[in-house]
Amino acid sequence: GGTGSPSKPRSMFDDIPLPQELHLNEKDSQVYEHEFGRVGLMKISGNLSRDSVLNYYRAAMAENGWSKESEFDNSASQMLIFSKAPRSAAITVTEGWMSTDVEINVSAKIQ
Repeated sequence: GGTGSPSKPRSMFDDIPLPQELHLNEKDSQVYEHEFGRVGLMKISGNLSRDSVLNYYRAAMAENGWSKESEFDNSASQMLIFSKAPRSAAITVTEGWMSTDVEINVSAKIQ
């Protein structure tokens, strides 16, 4: 227990961190408790380049026990797919004019 008042939540998933530069968009996020852990959609955004976000999550997810399954790239956005049984996580990064938008979609892994 800390002594300070709780700040805004850094992340809705205890094993998926947020880069310092990005902030949680609680209004558009929907996360549910499941018997095997939290699932749902977490949206974050901020002033960080797409490549920086991708590099952050390649490292941070591995540190949190996720293994990378694949990457998809198109001109508008790039997606990283990670798995950590029994869940999978799809991280979609889209670079806009003023900020970079990130969607983290965690679901039950399809066997």
